[in-house]
Amino acid sequence: MKFKSLEEAVANRKVLVLGIGGGGDAAGAVYLYQKVRRFGGRPILGSVVWERYAIDPYPGPIPLEAMVDVDILGDSAALVSGSSYAVRFGRQLRPQIVRAAEFLGEKALFVDISKGSEGVRRALEAARDQLGVELVIGVDVGGDALALGCEENLWSPLADSVSLAGLGSAGVDSLIAVHGPGADGELSTDQVLSYIADVAAQGGLLGIYGINEEEAELLDRATKAIETEASLMPLLAFRGRRGDQRIRGGTRTVRLSPVLATTYVMDALTVYNRSPLARAVSGTMGISQARQILNSMCIYTELDLEYDLFNMRGSTSSRPVSLEDIRREGIGRLVRQGCRPVKC
Repeated sequence: MKFKSLEEAVANRKVLVLGIGGGGDAAGAVYLYQKVRRFGGRPILGSVVWERYAIDPYPGPIPLEAMVDVDILGDSAALVSGSSYAVRFGRQLRPQIVRAAEFLGEKALFVDISKGSEGVRRALEAARDQLGVELVIGVDVGGDALALGCEENLWSPLADSVSLAGLGSAGVDSLIAVHGPGADGELSTDQVLSYIADVAAQGGLLGIYGINEEEAELLDRATKAIETEASLMPLLAFRGRRGDQRIRGGTRTVRLSPVLATTYVMDALTVYNRSPLARAVSGTMGISQARQILNSMCIYTELDLEYDLFNMRGSTSSRPVSLEDIRREGIGRLVRQGCRPVKC
């Protein structure tokens, strides 16, 4: 591991603080952005762009080609501002990274994850070559980037694994920051912490950081400007909320405690090397290719869920179907197709 602390890693360097899970991870990235600045770094905010189904009802990430009013840096990266927007099938929408850029009052980096891990790699290398980025910190709210693929409540492994694969192959120094372990209601806090302990045992943990009052005030404003549920959980924990909090339309439960107000910074290569999912999707040229690879491992992804929801639109069936039912049926479909499950 090249660095011994976040402070050492960012001091006097230009640092890309990148939300790697799409959507509201941009708000968690704003928090790390502020911490990097306080530690003497020169941060630029960025995010892979994949909006939740409730915001963008068309399956899959938003491709760069759909963006308007951006500064193109390559085939999978661009700088966006508060005036940027996407056009999806004739419908305009503002991705969360655009909202984050408006909140900060400066341009932010759009990373096109629709082009697979190779697209993420090219975007990071474009940021290095054209923006002078010397370090990338991939921010994962919740900790799904540490998943092994065997977890029963893993809802959205695709964006994290593709992003992690891109970080692992890019020619730029990289770290992973898990912000709010368990904050997205997928892996439990205890499970995420056990995986962080595994990384620490390999010498990959740089440090553990908490929220201070100044950062809490920033998070409060950021989570009002950027649509997010998971990135709000660490703030609620810092403000003293405890107990179960339902998110994602009641499909997931977050157990609030002061632990969710902590962030764990790790060496990205160490995290990548222990991830069977990231290694499996490394080198992919498109998000559908990565999805097929995870499907072959009996992993039902967020892209599968979006396609199943999209295909159900206009259905004449009167039978109420929950997201849990759709996911369960999707996993069963993969099993019938002969997938080979990951073993932990």
